[in-house]
Amino acid sequence: MFIVTLQQAAILLAFIFIGYFLRKKDIITEGGKKVLAKLLTFLFAPCYSIVSLSAVVNVNEIAKYGTLLLAGIGVTLFCIFVAIPLANAFYKDKAHRNILKYALAIGNIGYFGYPIIYAIYAEVGGVAMGEEMRALMMLFCLPMSIAIYTYGYYVLTADTSEGAEVKVRTMREKLSFLWSPPMIGLYIGVILGLLTSATSFTVPKFIMDALTLAGNCQSAPAMLLTGAVLAGVPFVKLFTSVKPYLIGVIKLIAYPAAIMLIFFVMNLCGVSGETFVLVFKLSVIVSAMPVGMNVVVFPESAGKDSTEGAKSCFISYIMALVALPAVLTAMDMLATVFI
Repeated sequence: MFIVTLQQAAILLAFIFIGYFLRKKDIITEGGKKVLAKLLTFLFAPCYSIVSLSAVVNVNEIAKYGTLLLAGIGVTLFCIFVAIPLANAFYKDKAHRNILKYALAIGNIGYFGYPIIYAIYAEVGGVAMGEEMRALMMLFCLPMSIAIYTYGYYVLTADTSEGAEVKVRTMREKLSFLWSPPMIGLYIGVILGLLTSATSFTVPKFIMDALTLAGNCQSAPAMLLTGAVLAGVPFVKLFTSVKPYLIGVIKLIAYPAAIMLIFFVMNLCGVSGETFVLVFKLSVIVSAMPVGMNVVVFPESAGKDSTEGAKSCFISYIMALVALPAVLTAMDMLATVFI
């Protein structure tokens, strides 16, 4: 388990360091940062949403795993509502508060969570088990995926300039995030998933191949962008700021510990069974993920400063090297009690 976590975090950190170096050498220019952010928001993220959601949103699977979906909604709401007061306590200015609302609520499920759960269970029960657990996690994370492109996109791109709160906005302006490129990708993905599972409709292979190719391009540019943003901070200061470490402790340790306590109490009240254990494991894994990359991507695409988000992102991946194996080990030990 430690090796799997180490490998996944090492990949992310390597690309972050490459982005840092390329920005320092001005290979990634200030304008290049904006191009990366725009490509991620307007092309790669929507394509990734279409491909991943169309594969997960299946009429039969949703009916079969309704409990899993409801549990995913519960975990998503738990993370969001706990993050709001914590963010308000950490920062006074709205821009930093909004970044922290996302950083504490949404983890990197796509490029950290899915590969880790696949690798862990593929090692235990073979490729078939790894693929099954990854598919179940994607269904469990469907509410969080929706939250990323609705709530997440809104808080990370909201106007936080002086006087923005008193400026009168039309309803169209308030709801503009609902037709942002990531949201459009989400709509298309959900519709395609429902259509292909409930009817004989199929998407032409060349179209899905093109969307998959574009969606797979999301990970590396997001990490390079994070490194490029961090290049504006002196290297020593990346490790000496206290708040990113506090955020890491809350995100990687306090959240999963709270989830484990809740499920332990539920088990004491008589709740048990295979589904209960599955929901427990997925809830812990999702709540223990390091900070998601969109905390950098979305603000940068809107021309906002994402330095604080990038620092929290960077430190959380370093902390995950130790914290995540410890949390997953505690999860497995507790799961044996529930069976």
